[in-house]
Amino acid sequence: LKTMALKSDGVPFVGFVSFVCPHPPHVAPQEFYDLYDKREMPEPKLYTSGTPVHPWIALQRNQQNYNDFVTPESWPILMKSYYGAISYLDSNIGKVLRTLDETGLRDNTIVIYTSDHGENLGARRMWGKCNMYEEASNIPMILSGPGIPQGQVNNTPVTLVDVAPTMLDVMNLKGLAEASGLPGKSLVELAQAGSSPERIAFTEYYAAGAETAAFMIRRGKFKYIYYVDFEPELFDLDADPEELANLSRDLIYAEIVGEFEIILRGIVDPEVENEAAYRSQCAKVAAAGGREAIIARGKYQVSPPPGEPIVWVP
Repeated sequence: LKTMALKSDGVPFVGFVSFVCPHPPHVAPQEFYDLYDKREMPEPKLYTSGTPVHPWIALQRNQQNYNDFVTPESWPILMKSYYGAISYLDSNIGKVLRTLDETGLRDNTIVIYTSDHGENLGARRMWGKCNMYEEASNIPMILSGPGIPQGQVNNTPVTLVDVAPTMLDVMNLKGLAEASGLPGKSLVELAQAGSSPERIAFTEYYAAGAETAAFMIRRGKFKYIYYVDFEPELFDLDADPEELANLSRDLIYAEIVGEFEIILRGIVDPEVENEAAYRSQCAKVAAAGGREAIIARGKYQVSPPPGEPIVWVP
């Protein structure tokens, strides 16, 4: 959550408020946990064990096998805890906004609310993030404040790289963003101008659970996912918002698939970057003493709070 405004003395301020919740382990304060009934929790999408999945996803699911430890009794509790953590997050955002009201800064403040990723929450028998499906990659991006149209919903794809140009634009430093060659575009402009159907959103992933690198291009209603060494996926999110039907094999969409691959390769060479990432990861393993040394060291259960040491367990 980011806020930008002028204080009463005319000096601009920027506030960055980062909330950890919701994040594994999903633990919500009791009052928020009690808002939900586990008996009302829906079965996650494509949770049936026999549901076919993309081969890249199947390998990732095997490497990040969180669902092996989830039972019919525990997944409703997991979901209830997650929803409770969301409500706890909402309450804290409310505190920030009330403070702006109480200090008289609300009407002169641009507020940006966004997130780093979503949550699979059992969809496709996965928990966490690390893929390009909407559950993990479709995050909120909400702006409010002077110069921002109220109640407007814009379906144009945007990404987190748009945040920095937006902040500079708000502070009348748009020229600095352009001179610095920052990627992205001010969301203030987009909010005021309305939809931009040809705008492209780009995402790449090389990290945990990835057999090879994955890349995503989103333009208009189509989402294209390119997996190095695996077949791609193409979804029409207007007709298929749950991403159940991969259109990449359909000859009707062959031209669109080819067009999206050209767009992707105009941004990055997937195979070259995949190899570079692999070599970098191998170098990090070697620097840590090698595979056996890392395994012998053990693992840590959760990321520690800032300033606290990592506790390794067998």
